[in-house]
Amino acid sequence: MPGLKVALIYAQPVKEYLIAHNLFDKRYAIRREAEAVVFPVTREFSPPFDFDVEFIDDDLDERQIAQSLRDAVWPLLTPEERTRVRTAYDIVGSIAIIDIPQELEAKERLIGEKIMENNKTVTTVLKKAGAHQGVYRTQPMVCIAGEDVRETMVVENGVRLKVNVEETYYSIRMSTERRRITTLVKPDERILCLFSGVGPYPVTLSKHTLAKDIVGVEINPKGHELAVENVAKNRCLNVRLFCGDAHDIILKLIETGDFFDRITMPLPHTADEFLDDVMKVSRPGTVIHFYAFLEENAFNRHVVKLREIAQRHDFAIARYDVVKVGQHAPRVWRICVDAQLTRL
Repeated sequence: MPGLKVALIYAQPVKEYLIAHNLFDKRYAIRREAEAVVFPVTREFSPPFDFDVEFIDDDLDERQIAQSLRDAVWPLLTPEERTRVRTAYDIVGSIAIIDIPQELEAKERLIGEKIMENNKTVTTVLKKAGAHQGVYRTQPMVCIAGEDVRETMVVENGVRLKVNVEETYYSIRMSTERRRITTLVKPDERILCLFSGVGPYPVTLSKHTLAKDIVGVEINPKGHELAVENVAKNRCLNVRLFCGDAHDIILKLIETGDFFDRITMPLPHTADEFLDDVMKVSRPGTVIHFYAFLEENAFNRHVVKLREIAQRHDFAIARYDVVKVGQHAPRVWRICVDAQLTRL
């Protein structure tokens, strides 16, 4: 049967393309290799990608189709409970994370066990016990099935990251966005990654670009500790990590004469509070990736704010793009403003 072999870093966009164009053969399983992925395809086609892929003849395993969570728990629930069940959940390494409504708490263990039955790599199921809170953006969780652990190993974009899902902030849903940023980086860039957490931005940028210097800044000591470990694990020799408040760390970078060609600011709720600071370590040509949660009719609001703050520091916006990164809530999007600075 035909298979499409692609480098690991490009696996997600290729999969999305295959599914969107009805080329993904759902009867067979994806095969993962050390540095590549083989997708089952219905036929050969003319690849539109700007990177190399290879069609191969291969005997891929037949896919074992798991029962959906809704179908699995349906017989366990009353008609009223069925209106409350939420079937969406995140898988981070070997840990599944789910919202359990209060009305279903009596059956949360059964739901957790069904998740593990449907996902053989999941050994822990946690329920969210509150919202993200505090400057560390941590979220309390309770184990409802499996091993009562919080640390796991995640593979995203071809890098391995150790994360603690309760004591640090990490979003598996941002992995595609992190890969997008790597495609924009030019050789020898100096990059500042604010709010860098356990290091997904610095590590991914280090492994998949020719950046000269990458600086990560994280206020959470636990996040910084794991970032140091992840940088070492992935042999990222061009990464420097700082633990502390971004305002204070940027002052130190100013003192050492550090300026950057690209700055990532993945803190959607309050990143605007740091725009004055990043202007002080920017120069003409610097690209700022500024994230926010906004309704679609308000996207330009942050462009206006960015332009106003840039002008206070004698910069103008030479060009910009607003990118939808993902849906945060009904009619609310996580967006990224990619803006390049120039002198007034």
